[in-house]
Amino acid sequence: MALSFRRTTNRAREFILTRTYSFDRLNRYLRQLVLFVYRFSALRLSSFCIHLIYFVFLALLGSLIMVLLKPSDPSFSPSYVDMLFMSTSALTVSGLGTVETERLSSAQIAVLTLLMFVGGEVFVTLLGLLLRRTSEHDKREASAVGVDAVRSELEPVASSRVVTIDSIEPVDGSAAMAEEKDLRLSCVRWLRYIVSSYIFTFHLFGTSLLLIYIYRVSNARDILRKKGINVFLFSLSTTVSSFANGGLIATNENMAAFNRNPTMLLLMIAQVLAGNLLFPLFLRLVIWTLKKITKREEFRHMLKSTSETRFSPLLPEKQTCFLSLTVVGLMTALLVLFCSMDWDGAVFDGLTSFEKIVSAFFIAANSRHAGENSIDPSLISPAVLVFIIVMMYLPPSATFWPAEEDDTSSDGIKKQNKKKKSWVQNLLISQLSCIIVYIILICIIERRKMRRDPLNFSSLNMIFEVTSAYGNVGLSTGYSCSRLMKLHPEASCQDKPYSLAGWWSDESKIILSSVMLYGRLKKFSAQDGKAWRLY
Repeated sequence: MALSFRRTTNRAREFILTRTYSFDRLNRYLRQLVLFVYRFSALRLSSFCIHLIYFVFLALLGSLIMVLLKPSDPSFSPSYVDMLFMSTSALTVSGLGTVETERLSSAQIAVLTLLMFVGGEVFVTLLGLLLRRTSEHDKREASAVGVDAVRSELEPVASSRVVTIDSIEPVDGSAAMAEEKDLRLSCVRWLRYIVSSYIFTFHLFGTSLLLIYIYRVSNARDILRKKGINVFLFSLSTTVSSFANGGLIATNENMAAFNRNPTMLLLMIAQVLAGNLLFPLFLRLVIWTLKKITKREEFRHMLKSTSETRFSPLLPEKQTCFLSLTVVGLMTALLVLFCSMDWDGAVFDGLTSFEKIVSAFFIAANSRHAGENSIDPSLISPAVLVFIIVMMYLPPSATFWPAEEDDTSSDGIKKQNKKKKSWVQNLLISQLSCIIVYIILICIIERRKMRRDPLNFSSLNMIFEVTSAYGNVGLSTGYSCSRLMKLHPEASCQDKPYSLAGWWSDESKIILSSVMLYGRLKKFSAQDGKAWRLY
C-alpha cells in the first residue's frame, strides 16, 4: 500500500514538474515573441502607423465581439455595420451611437466600456510611457529615421548589440552625463506611477461617488430600476465614459434622463475635465504636490525641464496656465451665450434656475471633447449650435496664446521640431479641407433624404454631425419624427433615441467611422497642407 502511494506521488510530482517546465518554456517563447514584435514595430514603423494599427485592430476586434454577444432584447438584431460603428465610436471616444444602448446586453455595455477605457487619451499616453525604450542605440536609430522614441521595460535579451542606460560606464569625465541620463530615466519611471495612480484614483472615487449618490437619491435609483440597468455597471461605465471623454451612456437619453439631478452632473463634469481638457493642469499640480512633500529631485526636474520627459501632457508652467485659461474662457463664453439665448426656450423646459445653469455648464464642459448631454441638442438655438461646432472643431490642446518653446529643450529636440515637412505632407490637404470633403461625400450619399426631409437632414445638422465625429465629441441633433410629419403627414415614423447618423445609410456610417478614426489621429496631420494655405 505504501509502495503504491509512493509511486502515485512520484508520478504526480513528475507530471507537475513536466507541466511547469512546459509552462515556463511557453512563457519564455511568448516573451521573446512579444519582444521581437515590439522591436520590429518600434524600429520599422512610425508612431502614426503604431497608433493606426492599435485603433484599427481594437475596433475590428470589438465589433466582432459585439456581434457574437447577444443583446438583451431577443427581437433586436443589429447589423455588423452598426456594431462596427459603435465599436469605433467607443474606441475613438467619439460618443456617437446608431443603436439604442438599452437594448444592448450588459456584456456588450462592458465591451463598450472597455473600449472607451483603452481608447482614452490619458490611457494611451500611459501606454507610451510604458513602452519607452531604455536603449541608447535604439534611441539614436529612432531619431535618425524620424521615429518617436519609445522605451520598453521588458527584460533585454542577451545580445552584444543591446546597451541599456544602466550598463553604461562613465568614463573620461562623463559622470555628470550619466547622472543626467539616470535622472531622466527615473523621471519616466515616476511618471508611470503618477499617471497610473491618477487613472486608478479617479475611476475608484468616481465610481464610488456615483454609487453612493444613486443609492441615496431615490429619483436616480428609480430611473435605473425602471430601465433594468445594473447600478454598479452604470456607475462604472459612466465614470469610464466621463474620464475618457467617451460620451456613450447606458441610457437611451444619455444624461438627459438625469437632468433633474444637478449633483450627479457636477460629479461627471469633474471627471470630464480631469480626463482630457485639464489633465495637463491636474498632472502638474500632482507633481508639484509630490515635490513639496517628498523634496525629490525627480519632481523638480519634471516641472523645470518638461521637454526632457517627452511626455506631451506635461507642459511648461506658462503654457499650462494659458491652456487652462483657454478652456475656462471658452466654457464661460458658451455658458453665457447658451443661457442668454435659450434660458426661456424649450431646451430647458421644466427645469429650475439652478438646474438650468448646471445643464448649461454640463453642455459647455462636454462640447469640447466629451459629448455627454443632459438636454435635447436639437432644441438649441442655431447661434449656439454654430458656436458648439467651433468648440468641437478645436482640439483639446488649443490655446489662444502663442506657445513659447521650452528653453530647457535640448539641441536635438529643437532641430527635430524645426525639421521641414516632406513634400507629400505639404501637398496633403489640411484637416479643415478633409472635413469639408467628408461632409460633401455624405451629403451626396444622403441627398434623397435631404430633399425629402430637409428639417432633420439640414445642412447645419449634417455639418454638426460630421464635426462632432471629427472632434471625437459625440453631440448630435438626433432625428425627430415630428419634423418629418410637418412636411409629410402621411409618413409613418418612430422616434429613436440615438444620433442622426443612425438614420443614415451603411455607406455614410462607414465614412463617418473613418472620420472618427481620422479625428482621433488628427495630431499626426496637424502640419499637413502647407502648400494649400493662403497667405
